Amino acid sequence: MTAFAWIKAKLRSYQSKRVAGITVRYMFPAMLGTILLLSASSMSGVGQSYVYLTSNASTIAVGEIVSVVVGVSAHTPINAVDITLDFPADKVEVFSVDRGQSVLTIWTQEPVITNNSVKLTGGTFKRGFIGQHQIATVKFRTKATGQYSMTAEKITFVAGDGAGTPVIASKKPTNSVALFNFDETTSAEQIKIAIARGMTTDVNQDGQVTLQDISAFMGAWNNQSQVFDFNNDGKMTFKDFSILLADFFRQ
Repeated sequence: MTAFAWIKAKLRSYQSKRVAGITVRYMFPAMLGTILLLSASSMSGVGQSYVYLTSNASTIAVGEIVSVVVGVSAHTPINAVDITLDFPADKVEVFSVDRGQSVLTIWTQEPVITNNSVKLTGGTFKRGFIGQHQIATVKFRTKATGQYSMTAEKITFVAGDGAGTPVIASKKPTNSVALFNFDETTSAEQIKIAIARGMTTDVNQDGQVTLQDISAFMGAWNNQSQVFDFNNDGKMTFKDFSILLADFFRQ
């Protein structure tokens, strides 16, 4: 039996015992095995470079400000980026673009804000950065109700090798973030459904945190197909897994 299958079997066992009461001692064997699995997976994952977007809220009222962090995860040194963030102009408008915590030290031009997009272009003095880093935080003011997504579609990465070698930007679900706007006319049921769908650790968005969400998290960690960043630090770490576990056992 593989470590992954052993963990899933253990978690099924714990879930079946929840009626009788779950105690802290049940968690340690699963967590210990998972730590070993995630550690091994982090070293064996295939390297990819991609854009990730995270938001400080998934459900907001009309007129409020929502922040969307635009970041890059680089598997090879990157020293220049060109990213265009698209958004629905009928739902939101750009309030500001914060570059205070950006990994970029040279901006070839100021962020270009159009009717429905924000273009971020810049680089670094060094040979490049590697790992996950923030590019900018774009703040939006909501204008109307509805469900919509903000997406980084046009992406260009350049390697810090002195030759301007292009780095392929992998297309991932993390380059899009979904939001739901509501106002005084929105029904309680609509808000309830939106919040359930936007539950941070509800990976498959079925309104609850189950073994399927845990399995999806492990799979994503192993093959680097997605980044589940539950604490909004721009990285997928064991802290995120502990948040997922806490929500699973809390239900």
